[in-house]
Amino acid sequence: MSSSPTAQAPQRPADKRRKRLASYTVRNMIYSVLPVAGLALAWWSLTYNPQEQQTRPAEVAPAAAYAVDRADFPVWVPEPGEGWRPTVARFDDQVEGVWTWHVSFQTPAGEYLALHQASDITPAWTEEVLGGGSGTGEQTLGGPLGDQTWQTFEGPRPSNAEEAWVLGPEVTGGSTVVVTATDDLPPTELELFLDAVEIRD
Repeated sequence: MSSSPTAQAPQRPADKRRKRLASYTVRNMIYSVLPVAGLALAWWSLTYNPQEQQTRPAEVAPAAAYAVDRADFPVWVPEPGEGWRPTVARFDDQVEGVWTWHVSFQTPAGEYLALHQASDITPAWTEEVLGGGSGTGEQTLGGPLGDQTWQTFEGPRPSNAEEAWVLGPEVTGGSTVVVTATDDLPPTELELFLDAVEIRD
């Protein structure tokens, strides 16, 4: 008896179907993500504002309260108001290990203006705060103590201490107050800043 040839089972298309379905799934996923990504990009481009990417203004009030609580001198707290952007407000010993109240602003004219205050200062502290500037004379300015004679300094350019004014502990009641600014600071902004200082103890 002769044996009949073995019948070969037809190939099942399962593998091909699986591959096709997998490719459809990936393709569908890409197609569904693209519109969402496009909408997100369109929304971002409409709402993006580079000016809002600046660092948040410093919070002067809590830093000042901390300084008043810890400092061994009456603390000068400037509150110049609208249009003045506080950039730094802190009480720490970062400057040559001397505990210092430091608050700085971007003025309405776009200049830098800062107040530094400390007791028991050192030559190294003075050198760093004034940026190595040299004395140029004296100037009478107003402020929370009324008209006083401040020592004036001129620092390196460019720097945050291109101009500086110093009032010693014999006037302030135990601390040295240094105001530093960029050179293009309008005199009216310096006067307004000093007039807006409140002494807290």
